[in-house]
Amino acid sequence: MEKKLAENINKFHLVTRAIGSSIFYIGFIVLIFLPMNLFGEDIFKTLALILLGFIVIILLIFNFVITRFIYKLYGYEINENYLLIKKGVLFRKNSFIPIKRIQHLDKFQGPIQSLFKITTLIIYTAGSNDFIMGIPEDEIDLVIQQIRENLQVYLDSKEVIIDES
Repeated sequence: MEKKLAENINKFHLVTRAIGSSIFYIGFIVLIFLPMNLFGEDIFKTLALILLGFIVIILLIFNFVITRFIYKLYGYEINENYLLIKKGVLFRKNSFIPIKRIQHLDKFQGPIQSLFKITTLIIYTAGSNDFIMGIPEDEIDLVIQQIRENLQVYLDSKEVIIDES
């Protein structure tokens, strides 16, 4: 059964993207308008305003319109054989991680995540790692326990062969 992320994941993404965008906007404005003051305002002002307006519109679309779909399109599913992680708004990605390939799990919670009471589960395999961001604080331990139980069922089903030669 597919599980959804925390309902406030969209608000979390809006806040983090607003912080990142404001840092970008400040840097971009300084980068564009500083040469204007050094070399004159003729052509630089017109080009800078057009470029700034275009970038602002693109970033607003990506940062504030697309984040509204995260709760609906992101999710995960755990069963006895695999962990399915669903991500992506424009480009959808479904990652199937076999339970038997999971080496260890980490839970992470940054300062903004703690304000929204959500956590990130990081799943490590031999070849890579993946994550599920937006699991509610009160559910993360249950998710980890479910993955561990499924892994233990797999390990218990394997016969131990001892070479006595």
